Amino acid sequence: MIFNLNKHIFKLLGGFSVIGLITTLISLLMIFVFLKILKTPLIVTYVSIYTASILLSFILNSVFVFKSILSIKNGVKYFLIYFSGMLLGTLLLWVFKKIIPLENYILGYLVLPFTMVWNFSFSFLLLKPEKSC
Repeated sequence: MIFNLNKHIFKLLGGFSVIGLITTLISLLMIFVFLKILKTPLIVTYVSIYTASILLSFILNSVFVFKSILSIKNGVKYFLIYFSGMLLGTLLLWVFKKIIPLENYILGYLVLPFTMVWNFSFSFLLLKPEKSC
């Protein structure tokens, strides 16, 4: 589906971005609390927080951005979208590392626009209400 670049899409993208910022800040706080203060195991903590963040993002985006019905089926699809976005980001990092001579943290920032557009596009297709666009 080709998106019509109109006011509605930009409004949804803005809301999606705000939800992303909120979940990121919550994730960063949780990482600090669990790893630094509570000294929980790294991998278990990372997977747990990543999963919880996707769940929170799914709920908030479904309710506030796309105004769609929450369902387990959509939740699983949403998780798969974010997992595929993570794979895309990993692939782009590998490519960027080979062709762009910048520090790793800058390369990490460079993949964000690609993964955000990826995640938004597929989330939009999954979660948009029938009357959208």
